[in-house]
Amino acid sequence: MSKQTQSILEPLLKPSFVKNSPDCIQINENYNRIIMAVGYPRQIEEGWLDRIISSEGSFDLSMFIEPASIEFILGELNKELVKQKSDIMAAELKGIVNPILRVQYEDTYTTLQRLQTGEEKLFNFSFYVNARSYDKNELNLLSKKIESELNSIMIIPKTPYLKMQQGIQSIVPVCKDRLRAQRNIPSNALSACFPFTSRFLNLDEDGVMFGVNQSNNIPIILNQYKFTNYNGIVLGSSGGGKSFFVKLYIIRNLLKGMQTYIVDPQGEYSELTQKYDGQIVSISRKSKTIINPLDLMDRDFGDKMLSLMDLFKIMFGELTEVQKNVLDKALIKTYEQKHILPNQPETWNAKPPILEDLYNVLEKESKSTNKIEKMTYDALLNRLRIYAKGSFSFLNKHTYLNLEKKLISFNIKEMPTQVKPLMMFLILDFIYEKIQKDHERKLIVVDEAWQLLRYGEHAEYLFKICKTARKFGAGLAIITQEVNDLLNSQAGKTILANTAWKLLTRQEPAVINELIEKFNLNKEEKNFLLTVDAGEGLLFAMNDRIPIKVVASEKEYDIITTNPEDLKKRQVLREKISLEEDFNEEVYGLKKSYYQVNELNEKQIAFLKANGYKESRQLGLEPGGAHKYLIGMQPENEGTDHAFLVQLLYEEISKKTDKVMRYAVQKPDLVFVANEKRYAIEVETGKNLSDKNKMKEKSKKLKEFEQGLFVVTDWKLKTKYKQYGKTLGRFEVKKELEKLFR
Repeated sequence: MSKQTQSILEPLLKPSFVKNSPDCIQINENYNRIIMAVGYPRQIEEGWLDRIISSEGSFDLSMFIEPASIEFILGELNKELVKQKSDIMAAELKGIVNPILRVQYEDTYTTLQRLQTGEEKLFNFSFYVNARSYDKNELNLLSKKIESELNSIMIIPKTPYLKMQQGIQSIVPVCKDRLRAQRNIPSNALSACFPFTSRFLNLDEDGVMFGVNQSNNIPIILNQYKFTNYNGIVLGSSGGGKSFFVKLYIIRNLLKGMQTYIVDPQGEYSELTQKYDGQIVSISRKSKTIINPLDLMDRDFGDKMLSLMDLFKIMFGELTEVQKNVLDKALIKTYEQKHILPNQPETWNAKPPILEDLYNVLEKESKSTNKIEKMTYDALLNRLRIYAKGSFSFLNKHTYLNLEKKLISFNIKEMPTQVKPLMMFLILDFIYEKIQKDHERKLIVVDEAWQLLRYGEHAEYLFKICKTARKFGAGLAIITQEVNDLLNSQAGKTILANTAWKLLTRQEPAVINELIEKFNLNKEEKNFLLTVDAGEGLLFAMNDRIPIKVVASEKEYDIITTNPEDLKKRQVLREKISLEEDFNEEVYGLKKSYYQVNELNEKQIAFLKANGYKESRQLGLEPGGAHKYLIGMQPENEGTDHAFLVQLLYEEISKKTDKVMRYAVQKPDLVFVANEKRYAIEVETGKNLSDKNKMKEKSKKLKEFEQGLFVVTDWKLKTKYKQYGKTLGRFEVKKELEKLFR
């Protein structure tokens, strides 16, 4: 290491404070206690240290591995064999049966045999744990926890009293074992010490973070686009954290440039969409944006006709075969009137009809039918009238959508409840056509999916997207709280079978038995799902069941939370920030510590007073009378008069130089440089005048500068301060500064 590098690193690495105690060592504010392993189990399994490695707590681990000298070890093992054999024979002569001695002898003999044949090598192994805490009591608790964890895997722990310095030197990454608490272990046992047994330690660089393993806090980072299909489902009761997880899932996919479509029945995703420069497509009775149910939207005419039959089941309820036949004929005639012909694809891009056109065709045809057929037409007209000319006629428009962003949210919160399922179907139909244009990765989020699953046609359509979306690079994320709607329909069960990952959040007792049967939950998993907190659950992925905790950064949480208390706090904070923006004036790098009252409104005055500003009448640096000010107490030990005058002087000096410093204690109030000479000002209110020793100390400090000045808040004090040094009234300071900077 070069001297220059060493000079840079030393201040960063060297602690400013070290205190060595018998049972711990304090480094700066951190208490450290070393725990070493002095005993190990006879038999171990692969990854046996994983439990201690992945457990929670603020601690460091250190392992030292050294090849042992084979000649020395063979000699020592032979001596040990002789000793152990002697112990066994001595015990037998006394009639004592001691199986431990026999086991030790056999283990030693086996190890010696393997070493001599080259099957094994022997290593010196040391294992240390450093518990860290800022509080001594917490350190004691953490130490007991670590010792308990070590005991649970048959390691005997010991605290090296009076050797904490050597212990901490063995922990820091300098590859020096100062404690030398070594144990000989063979190579097969050494290989089992490496704890890298969790697949989630191999993080997928192309994946997104789902959360952390609740058992050991290991991040769960998965790439859903490497699963057998790209779909997922989130099941749970209200308030269990479903939307919270999905919003995080959306954000983290957006950061990877994923095209995302959201079907948002409750308007929960609008703020997230705005924050990430997405596009909110609000569809309501009064909105300009709408989807025309009869719009082909660049799809095959035959496919559209089949889709419309499913759509009419939602609009009209169950249809007879006769009604379906009548609708089919009327639809074809309606499209033909707009010059859209079934067998001529070049006509499919013409302006499509709307629901009123279909109504008019049905109405015209009904006039030329017999009485029996007229009943069918009347039934269809009665059902269609509400959409073509009645309360739901806002659907009787041409499609108006202009989609440009990577993130698109279809907000149907203001849509009447009766029409929401219909609109969700239309949106999904629209999205499905959009995703077929290319094979780029896409994400489709369907919130409140129970509104679709309870209708057979919707569920079938959702199932169709689940089955085929993978072909177009799309993954579906379904969120529902109505587990029964999912498990009690064939389409719902099929959807569940076609999701590669599933997240179960907190569940209600009424549905837990069905989940036990469907997901083959054991008793512990059942109790876990009934009692978990919001944001926790059970993740099924890659044939694993993982207890997961959803974690978000502070910024992510602020964007996605739907907790009423958090939203209320956020609104209060926004109002506060709005007020603070009015006081965001910067004065030479410092936030203003005073404001003139006659320049503020009532709201601003109340805000400043709530933040510690005091009202006071003050004079400036020039004659002209006093004014009312609100003055911040900075620092706390200064009076209002003192703080105000110091700030005025600071601002005045800053106009002439940027080499000015303000101090609260130990040094004069203001120190500045003028013409390469250092000057100082001490502001006095008369408070310290009676303390002669203190005044002499202040005078002494001022004499350390080229010139030191006392500036008094009240001109009547000037004569009393002159005995300690040059003293000025506030109206004389400007003239003096002009001289110094001339």
